[in-house]
Amino acid sequence: MTTCIKVKQPNIKYVDCDNCSMQPICVPLRAGKTEVSIMDSYLSRRNTVNNSTPLFREKESADAIYAVCAGSFKLTEISSENNEKVIGFRFPGELIGEDAIHTQHYNYNAVAVGTTSVCKIDLKELNECGKLLPELQLNLISLLSKQNSMLREEFTSVVAKHTAESLLAAFILNMLKRNAQYQESETKLHLPVGRDVIANHLGFRRETLSRIFSKFQQKGLLTIHAKDMEILDLEGLKNIAYD
Repeated sequence: MTTCIKVKQPNIKYVDCDNCSMQPICVPLRAGKTEVSIMDSYLSRRNTVNNSTPLFREKESADAIYAVCAGSFKLTEISSENNEKVIGFRFPGELIGEDAIHTQHYNYNAVAVGTTSVCKIDLKELNECGKLLPELQLNLISLLSKQNSMLREEFTSVVAKHTAESLLAAFILNMLKRNAQYQESETKLHLPVGRDVIANHLGFRRETLSRIFSKFQQKGLLTIHAKDMEILDLEGLKNIAYD
């Protein structure tokens, strides 16, 4: 597991705490008429993780969950043939490793894409604090429920699509929705990963992905410059995604 560095990087853009999934357990709680702030007992804020560094690895014992506060992570599995499969992404404001609360071990590798930052919740300390303040446990349930809803949307965006075009369109719309507040635009998207990684995730050849991107541009649905994408015809893209 990587060692997180508790240094605020001036060039990193952080997600607003109000838009972070971890927010329910990062605010002071009330005990009777008294406001109690115990989050520092279990919360470590804005730890930097360098590019390509694993935050944790598959099958490691789970001692913490994380929220992405800047940058992105790709989630991967390694096959029996030692091939990497990209199974998902996590963007600012989203949780990583929360499914390990039940299994008590991490179920995938979480690898930083670029320089990233996370807030870390120590599960043992969180559990001890929850015994003192039951409201904290309820807030944790709320947090996990919100994350589960996001995961269902992510899963829906990459399964049961009839064509490669509909699959890519659904993927773009899912990325756009999840990054809208962080990137402050509902039509512009900076892709955190290259086409090889996206193709791996969607089960395409890279050539197939490039061909579909070119087709979308020819249809006037979007424009792409390197990793920067702008959606020109949102309804047209939705029609392809949900066809």
